[in-house]
Amino acid sequence: MRTKITSEWIDEKLKSGFLRDDLRSILTSTDDEAELLYLAARKVRDEVFGKKAFIRAVVEFANSCRCSCLYCGMRLNNPDGIRFSLDHAELCAIAQKAYDNGIRTFFLQAAESESYGAVWLRDVIADIKELGMGVLLCVGVHHESDLDLWRQAGAYKFILKHETADRELFEKMKPGFTLEDRIEWLKTLRRHGYHIGSGPLLGLPGQTIDSLVDDLFLLRDLHAEMSSVSVFLPAAGTPLEDEPTGDPELGLRFIAAMRLFLRDTLIPATSTFEKLLPNGQYRCFEAGANVITVNMTPQKLRDDYTIYSDRFYVGLEHARKTIRKAGLVETTEGELLS
Repeated sequence: MRTKITSEWIDEKLKSGFLRDDLRSILTSTDDEAELLYLAARKVRDEVFGKKAFIRAVVEFANSCRCSCLYCGMRLNNPDGIRFSLDHAELCAIAQKAYDNGIRTFFLQAAESESYGAVWLRDVIADIKELGMGVLLCVGVHHESDLDLWRQAGAYKFILKHETADRELFEKMKPGFTLEDRIEWLKTLRRHGYHIGSGPLLGLPGQTIDSLVDDLFLLRDLHAEMSSVSVFLPAAGTPLEDEPTGDPELGLRFIAAMRLFLRDTLIPATSTFEKLLPNGQYRCFEAGANVITVNMTPQKLRDDYTIYSDRFYVGLEHARKTIRKAGLVETTEGELLS
């Protein structure tokens, strides 16, 4: 029989710890129970971080990919994909614009590819670091030796979504890759001095509540400084293009579960929620999130970075308005290192 969630139950679990069945109860909570969970998640966030929201800028600088993930429009086997790559000067100009607008964390994101060289990326990182920006990478798996190049140039955080902790589902969604190798790469990033971020894609066909609980335990075991959830949205030209979208309400419950279970992790309000729900990113903050990312990919290229079709792009004013609406104060991730 499923546990009924009350304020007293949440307080007790925050003291004694959440077990698998407790996390399952959170993910399957009723709407009324969810509101109690969101309130508790906000309290935990504010106790750990203060009433603060961390703002980042992202640029998606290359979309040529060697992978054939079933859910992604940039997959190698999508013949309609248009490939692009930004150059060094363009990236530095965009970073300067972000800096001029008060943003101090710059997020370099690309599909998994060798279309950009390790030394080239090192030089980009170094020049952006020179502006006074913290540099965060999300570029997939590369040679281990590249990690030291990038770390020494100034990159200090690395996001690699594990997508799902269900081994069979992972291998079905990412042909030719294994969950074990993915987890090992996250551990390798840690050994090379990076703060790491990971998380699932919620709503993949065949995903279960139990596997989402496994995702939470994996994030805990990895000691991830950044924990994220995005909601599955189908992309044109992929084997999953006709599948239904994931459930954003379940996604909000997952955010609350991350905050209550993991406590001191950075949790972004991802753009998929804004795409699927009115005030979706505000609702992420209400569920315990504390990061928002402004998309600064050039307008002419945005539609070619097809993580999913018809994306929502977070602008600076939208991000700041959402932070204010949540009753939070904008800050930078640099203060976490001081």
